[in-house]
Amino acid sequence: MNNLGGIASQWVGTGRTAYIDLTEGDARHVGFDEFDDLSARVAGGLLARGLVAGDRVGILADNSMVFGACYLAMPRVGLVTVPLNARQPAENLAFVAADAEMALVFHDEANAHLVPPSVPSVAFGSAEWDELVTAEPAPVLEVEDDTVAIQMYTSGSTGRPKGVLLSHQGQLFSIDLYVHGVMPMEPGERLMVSAPMYHKNAGMQLKMALSLGGTVILLSRFDPEDYLRAASAHRATAVSGVPTMFALMAGRPDVVDSLDLTSVQRASIGSAPMTQTLFEQASMLFPEAVVTNGYGTTEVVAVFGGHPDGLARPSITVGYPLAAVESKLVDSSGLEAPRDPATGRQQGELWVRSAGLMLGYHNLPDVTAARVTDGWYHTGDVMESDDDGWHYFVGRVDDMFNCGGENVYPGDVEQMLEKCPAVHQAAVVAVPDDLKGHLPVAFVVAAPGVEDTSEDLVKEWALANGPAYQHPRAVWFVEALALAGTAKIDKMTLTKEAASRWQPRD
Repeated sequence: MNNLGGIASQWVGTGRTAYIDLTEGDARHVGFDEFDDLSARVAGGLLARGLVAGDRVGILADNSMVFGACYLAMPRVGLVTVPLNARQPAENLAFVAADAEMALVFHDEANAHLVPPSVPSVAFGSAEWDELVTAEPAPVLEVEDDTVAIQMYTSGSTGRPKGVLLSHQGQLFSIDLYVHGVMPMEPGERLMVSAPMYHKNAGMQLKMALSLGGTVILLSRFDPEDYLRAASAHRATAVSGVPTMFALMAGRPDVVDSLDLTSVQRASIGSAPMTQTLFEQASMLFPEAVVTNGYGTTEVVAVFGGHPDGLARPSITVGYPLAAVESKLVDSSGLEAPRDPATGRQQGELWVRSAGLMLGYHNLPDVTAARVTDGWYHTGDVMESDDDGWHYFVGRVDDMFNCGGENVYPGDVEQMLEKCPAVHQAAVVAVPDDLKGHLPVAFVVAAPGVEDTSEDLVKEWALANGPAYQHPRAVWFVEALALAGTAKIDKMTLTKEAASRWQPRD
């Protein structure tokens, strides 16, 4: 099977449950037979409408089993799935629709107002939808390995969204590498999905579950109490999410203490830096789980796993480079970064070469050429490796700022601040300074039960536990950190907020 759209077909007739859909309240159990039949009928309906191989079809909808069926329907017959970020401005969605030359957009009622008017659309549950899914089920088509299966758009936070071209072969390679190397799993796993299904994390989770004959436990959105109760009630075996999600769950000990969460064997935290404090909180949340700090990008998903010599995994490492993936740490000139002879450590930007790498950016050959050199993808992530080969995330090349001649990575400062007993979560951003260039400042959520929320307390902790240049020049306690649509901390919003609050000292 070389077609991503066929990953669920192999489990038809087994009686296994593909989805436990909680998006409308009561749990709806959907078997592989029903799920694959719907996906095949959507594919057949698209062909009946005259769509041909290579046409792009968008999905603009909230989480649902139907979203998942459509996600795989397009690749099944050589079409291309374009998941659309429903939290993007209408202007960006219109740009994506034009850039991808979309032939059609599927949508739900909640997002109908965001559908670009220039693109034909079909609403889930409409008469047009009902007619489309009466089509003859389409079989899984044999495709070339480098056929595009998914065109995933980046968020566009620093410019126009870019279409990342993901092939059938690359996706199947990444799924296989993930479930056998990154986070080894067993057939029949039950994976929680609450992140928006247009996001790479949720998409990867549903693909992994279905390829293993497992079950997707699907929520409409993330809510810490709903997530924990669903994981307990439906005996989830694997959970995943961004650090903020786990921090919010850890902040609900009243709920955690009332539930049995021992079914969870794997907890993967990714898409943003994880601190030691959060690792410990996640380990307490899911006492039987192996907690791992995941790493991946839209352009290449599977990079790190366990150590080939069986060494115990340090808590916040992103792992050891997988044998099937080439990686290296380079300096600013593109040469391999030197290793410190005293400590054995090496620090530099991570470059990756892999069969799971994207084909390139859609209609952006110059951008592709700038980010990929001789097959090596420049991730933009600064990593440090120790003398055993374990890698640790340091920060983004473009997040780093200079303070008085010293490089400051916000993730380093956040790691240190979250060890303070008064701090539950911390987010560090920079404000401009005439003398130093930039200064770190911090937004902080207090730890449960903490009454002393003084700025000086946190500053003193920072000065006592890190280099002076890293200490935040201002600390603002907040009820919660601003979040983007994918539940990551919204650093752009916080940077603007910091600029409005910051008052330089004389």
